[in-house]
Amino acid sequence: MATMNPGVTGSARPSGTVTFLFSDIEGSTQRWDRDPAAMQDAVRRHDALMRAAIAAYDGYVFKTIGDAFCAAFWRPEEALTAILDAQRALAGADFSPIDGLRVRAAVHTGTADERDGDYFGPALNRVARLLAIGHGGQVLVSGVTSDLVQERLPPGASLRDLGEHRLRDLARPERVYQLIARELAADFPPLRSLDVLPNNLPRQLSTFVGREAEIEAITALVEKNPLVTLVGSGGVGKTRLALQVAANALDGWDDGTWFLELAPLTSGDYIPSSVALALGITLPSEGDSLENLVHALKGKHALLIFDNCEHLLEPAARAISTILRGCSKAKVLASSRQALGVVGEAAYQVSPLDLPAKTATHLSATEALQFESVALFVERARAASAAFSLTDESAPAVADICRRLDGIPLAIELAAARVNLLSPQQLRGRLDERFRLLTGGNRDVLPRQQTLRALIDWSHDLLDGRERTLFRRLGIFVDGFALEGAVAVGSGEDLDELDVFDLLASLVDKSLVLAEPLAEVPRYQLLESTRAYASEKLDDAGERDLIAGRHLRYLRDRFAERLEECERTARAAGLAAALKIDLEDVRSALEGALARGEVVDGGELLASVYIVWQSIGLEAEGITRCQAYLAAIPEVESRLRARLSIILAIFLDECGDRAGSLERSTYAVERARENGDAPSLTHALCIYASNLMLVGRLDDAEHALAQAETVSDDSAILRITLLGHHAGLSYARRDLDAAARMFEQLRKEHRSLGNIHSEHRSAAGLAEIEHARGRTQHAVAILHETRAAIRDGPYEAVPGAYKELLAMVLHNLAGYLVALDDLPGAAAAARESIGIYAAREPDHATIAVAIEHLALVFALQGDLERAATLEAYADAELQRHGSTREFSETTTHDRLAALLRETRPTEELERLTEEGAALEPEAAIALALR
Repeated sequence: MATMNPGVTGSARPSGTVTFLFSDIEGSTQRWDRDPAAMQDAVRRHDALMRAAIAAYDGYVFKTIGDAFCAAFWRPEEALTAILDAQRALAGADFSPIDGLRVRAAVHTGTADERDGDYFGPALNRVARLLAIGHGGQVLVSGVTSDLVQERLPPGASLRDLGEHRLRDLARPERVYQLIARELAADFPPLRSLDVLPNNLPRQLSTFVGREAEIEAITALVEKNPLVTLVGSGGVGKTRLALQVAANALDGWDDGTWFLELAPLTSGDYIPSSVALALGITLPSEGDSLENLVHALKGKHALLIFDNCEHLLEPAARAISTILRGCSKAKVLASSRQALGVVGEAAYQVSPLDLPAKTATHLSATEALQFESVALFVERARAASAAFSLTDESAPAVADICRRLDGIPLAIELAAARVNLLSPQQLRGRLDERFRLLTGGNRDVLPRQQTLRALIDWSHDLLDGRERTLFRRLGIFVDGFALEGAVAVGSGEDLDELDVFDLLASLVDKSLVLAEPLAEVPRYQLLESTRAYASEKLDDAGERDLIAGRHLRYLRDRFAERLEECERTARAAGLAAALKIDLEDVRSALEGALARGEVVDGGELLASVYIVWQSIGLEAEGITRCQAYLAAIPEVESRLRARLSIILAIFLDECGDRAGSLERSTYAVERARENGDAPSLTHALCIYASNLMLVGRLDDAEHALAQAETVSDDSAILRITLLGHHAGLSYARRDLDAAARMFEQLRKEHRSLGNIHSEHRSAAGLAEIEHARGRTQHAVAILHETRAAIRDGPYEAVPGAYKELLAMVLHNLAGYLVALDDLPGAAAAARESIGIYAAREPDHATIAVAIEHLALVFALQGDLERAATLEAYADAELQRHGSTREFSETTTHDRLAALLRETRPTEELERLTEEGAALEPEAAIALALR
């Protein structure tokens, strides 16, 4: 088990170009098995001597793994002197109770990423590989370190050139040197490098990045099973992973490790001769070639790697099964898109490299490099361009590139090769042209790996006709699908429901579709590059409109059912969860429906998702979509037009356009009455009443709510909606006690129903009433609690909801805090609120509210000119949007206006008012946040 060490000296951890020293005890496992007590004492003395030597030369022990040491030094000569002293001290100590103790060591210099007291990067892999080829008592030095230290070797020491050796990362050979000095053994057996041990593992032109856990797991499977098959989609890194596992275990196979590439073979008949050729075996010309191969391999202790078995699945399985039955000492490590189905097989699913979360949009370079996908991109980009370096500015773009390429190593490598022409930001912007752009494969690799398109062509060509049909139809899904979705878009006259079940299972087996368990409901995914390919095939087949229509109607029906349940129970969680999962598909379906003229089906889908569309912070988008559909839907579809007008009125109100909301809600009331649509009329009257309250027409608002109650059905959603509007009316009439009771009831009901977003909004309404009742400290306490709940709440999948709700709470909190003269707290809350809104929609009425609270802070701090300018801007914006001030906003406005009148001359105020009212939103925001 690895343990982090706090270091052994008072010096800072080495950084930049670092020299690494790795060491371990040869044959320690056997000694532990033979005499644990004696070994424990020996290791204790070994550790003390190693630590003392490292500390004496300002080394930093950053990790110990069993008896292995990992240390970093500022200078290479210090590392060499430290290990030389350590070897001498170990040689002079008495380890006779364990029959002696021999330590091997390796020294290499390079750059590495340092975080949390540990180091990461190719330099660490290089020194570990160098250590692996050495022998006990031997100190190996890399060519890089040798070049740096030639004139500064420890007294009496020299370096012996052992020549070039291929290390087990399969990349470029390393020039290896041995440290020679008095009291150190000088002669050792040949290094256990790839050049010495029997194998034909192909040299790789790049280093292996990450996958430590996978290597450990696969190695353990190989030890326990005769056949291990690495299963995964094209480009996910099966071949490279298999090669690395084999390289690591190279000296564990007496008769070698042998790599067999099956991709070029067009017939399974060629498998035996290809294996024989790789091992240097000559098979007799007569008799069965497979039986002759088994006879030649009998008794051999060897690991055979069968790579790319998918196109010869049955003959490969037959050959491997025959070999394993006849050769008890041999084992096979295979790679394929699907398992081989051989007795004794252990299948290991190779996943894409780990990725930053979609919500991690502001990663620093250090944070991004923690993810293997980003580390691989950076390593390959550096190889493509020596000038490339990951910075805090480019890290988010690189992270997004890796996400959009699904963590597929081949795709990432092809993309990284373009940094000599494009910056990461430019590359990210051109990923839509991925199949034309990512053509950087080397000419010496398999043709199917030269481009991403060719890679997927290879897999697609292996499908039968019915599999191809379902595969291309699944390309209509943007962000995954459930089984019912696959049936909805895939089945028809040519494929029935049972066909889809079987074909989907086959596509999963062949790694063209990934199965992702989500809670208790299985969900399926096409990797983005594969989906783009399937989508093109859909166009080629002339099925785009047909399948897009099925996709649209599937989503329409799915969400209509969810909405009906939500309206009946007032529980929005199920509908919200469904929209979070299918949001991108809903967007795609809505856009496609408009383009194809299927506006009624599209409008019905839009009307079915509105309840949570606003709860996930997409009001502005909702406005655009509703306006587009209302412009396209014929007047004869009066019922649908009324429903969409209600939704548009809600979205306009949320975005501060009170005049537009009133106009739309008035139209919705008229259409709903004409249609006799009671549920729509109730909703329309509620939003109409809400708008009337905001313009001070309280009697009209009360009359509208009374009408809503007379036509309302018994659905829970309408009951709770009416309760919310009555609470608002009580607040507007300054019946604060009644309003407080109703908002508290709303808060509790939403909590019991699991409507987290609505619960927080009700809490914000209650806080506003408490402030109006003179209980401002209590209002602040409510919002502090609500703010914490929002930050910790389940908003990861929908950051828009988190941001919008948080911004609203913050600007209210700013108003309460400035009323309490907590100016730093008020300023911080207002600035954060402004920043959130500004990033999404600078021309937002609510920004003006937050700016007005902040302007009062400036005035109280003596910055009266800026306060006056911002107050004029806020006043003009609120008037332009038709917004009226609530209690806390009115309190701030009146106090600020009085303060400015008392302290500024009339002429100056008139000038600043004119300048502030003329400001563009971006300029006002910049002034506020300055």
